[in-house]
Amino acid sequence: MSAHKRADAALRESQVRLQEALTAGRVVAFAWDPVSGRSRRSANAPEVLGLASDADPQHDDFLARVHPDDRAALAARIRGLCPANPSYSASFRFFRAEGNEVWLEETGRAEFDDDGLYLRLRGLTRDITERKRAEERQRQLVHELDHRVKNVLASVATVAQRTGDGSTSVEEFLKAFDGRVQAMAHAHALLSRSRWQGARLADLVRNELAPWAQSGNTTIEGPDVLLAPAATQPVAIVLHELATNASKYGALTVPGGRISVRWSLEHNGASAPPLVLKWIESGGPAVAPPGQTGYGTGAIRSLVPYELGGRVELAFAPDGVRCRVELPVRRAREGTEAVDLFTVLPPSPPAAPPAAPPP
Repeated sequence: MSAHKRADAALRESQVRLQEALTAGRVVAFAWDPVSGRSRRSANAPEVLGLASDADPQHDDFLARVHPDDRAALAARIRGLCPANPSYSASFRFFRAEGNEVWLEETGRAEFDDDGLYLRLRGLTRDITERKRAEERQRQLVHELDHRVKNVLASVATVAQRTGDGSTSVEEFLKAFDGRVQAMAHAHALLSRSRWQGARLADLVRNELAPWAQSGNTTIEGPDVLLAPAATQPVAIVLHELATNASKYGALTVPGGRISVRWSLEHNGASAPPLVLKWIESGGPAVAPPGQTGYGTGAIRSLVPYELGGRVELAFAPDGVRCRVELPVRRAREGTEAVDLFTVLPPSPPAAPPAAPPP
């Protein structure tokens, strides 16, 4: 009797451990009798599959819950089992009792007697919904990356062509082209650090003014604005061209020159106020309008309206260049979904004062 009790206790313990392992892995063990149609599943079937624990095994509705597009293939796999081909593996969509769709992966092996009679089917059903979602996210990321790479290459090709058209020597072309590609690269780096959630406008402005910024010659002010990926590259190029012009002909060419870059929401009664950025140069040499519009001036005036649906006002005033850039909250192109171009982030809470030292 002691030996039987020990054996029973060991069996119960092994069953508990097996059930714990099945539950942890979201795996359901099953057995099916092809003659009676009766099914038996492990105790975690309600949790994983949403099947009632007290369901009549003779009227199992498992196959009825398989997605209609996957049902026929799964049933054919099971019907086609034979002594020469006793195993199958299949992935399919499945509707739980509450209506949620999940992905299942099932492996099974049929048992036959010596005469080839189908005795039973045993197997495991695993919930692979998270894996499928991860695969779908990866496919979307690859597609998005492919799209972005094509856009970047097209932009670089356009910049190279336009820079070449406005250059009088190879040296001039290389210098201008390198600066423009670097501006795009800096914007890309900011987007990459945020995992393509966006780039802060203040960071873009500081990046472009960094080579010439000295004590007191630049003013950068505005709320904490996060530009969407679609808006980051065009705004970065506009800022680069403004900074380049200022370093060649404007306020950054003399010690007393100053540049002020400020931005804010323009509350003019609209339900969605646009973001307005103002670039103002002062203290530099007198500026005259260029005799011929080059790529830089053309990019400043046309890139934001064309790419983002905004407005740009560029003036070569005698006391310095002034530029006003207006971005709408949303940009909708024909045949594409509307996207938010920027988000105003809430101010960071003030830092807590340092704790007083103990007496």
